[in-house]
Amino acid sequence: MPEQLIDLWLVMYAWALMPAQKAAICAMAMSALRVMTSGGLRKPRRWGETLMVGLLAWNSLPVVTHFGYDPDAAAFFCTFLGYIGVHGFEERVDKLLDNVAGIASALRRK
Repeated sequence: MPEQLIDLWLVMYAWALMPAQKAAICAMAMSALRVMTSGGLRKPRRWGETLMVGLLAWNSLPVVTHFGYDPDAAAFFCTFLGYIGVHGFEERVDKLLDNVAGIASALRRK
């Protein structure tokens, strides 16, 4: 039995070291730390955000590699995503899209 537990531990350890899983674990850890330091149990909706950050980070590896970064760099980008959170990321993307739409409409008026 102990050999099976060791084998299971080694398989889980190897799985956690894959770039996509490592990025998701780092992002979820950072998000969880941020939720705990900002009220934790008093804001239960924030724990759902931790799960969303993990899923978003887990699927972000193709985007990171598309832009030419090393797959191991995804852990850094996803940890930053975990720090700003899904809502902060959404606000920044909305602001960027509003700026792009404003520039596009100004160009159409000319």
